[in-house]
Amino acid sequence: MMVEQRETRRVQSLLIAAVASALVAVIVSTILIAVANPLFRASTSVSIRPRIADLGAAEAAARLVRNYAVWVDSKAYAARLSPDTRDGLSDAAIVQKVRTAGDSDLLIVMIQAEDEHPARAAMLVNGLAKALVEEIATPDRIDDPEKGLEIAVIDAALAPTISVWPRAEVILPVAAIVGALLGAAVVGFVPPIRSRGSSP
Repeated sequence: MMVEQRETRRVQSLLIAAVASALVAVIVSTILIAVANPLFRASTSVSIRPRIADLGAAEAAARLVRNYAVWVDSKAYAARLSPDTRDGLSDAAIVQKVRTAGDSDLLIVMIQAEDEHPARAAMLVNGLAKALVEEIATPDRIDDPEKGLEIAVIDAALAPTISVWPRAEVILPVAAIVGALLGAAVVGFVPPIRSRGSSP
């Protein structure tokens, strides 16, 4: 009977510790989310396609995609942005905020920017996309009626309204689970240690 009572109290202690620790973890995480600077992500893509289905033109477009995807998030490209677009950011700061990727199958260059200000994130990617189009769309590449390329921004980026960080819907459940496990672990392991320490 005594063993059953001790086991019942132990289970109750585990549950109470788990719930209390989960609540504390959620409260602390909520405070951190409230004081953290939100981060917004804007994105756009530049399409580089042959005007007419042609293997040679498609290969040329794929090479352009691969080559320029490396250059768009460089300081050289950041330097082309106007003062209004960069909004006080240095070339190095812009490079840190921008990520690009080239898809040689879809023939697009994807440009993303993450920033604390949603409008500035959109301005950065739109400015870089415009600079890319201006550089690639030379007469020798677009004027040929058969082997020319069609180069354009697919959709201009809009200022995002939802932040990508911090994500409360991800952080709070994880904090609750981790807090509950830690609370239960403490209650589960501390008593045996104490009992061994108190035995002669």
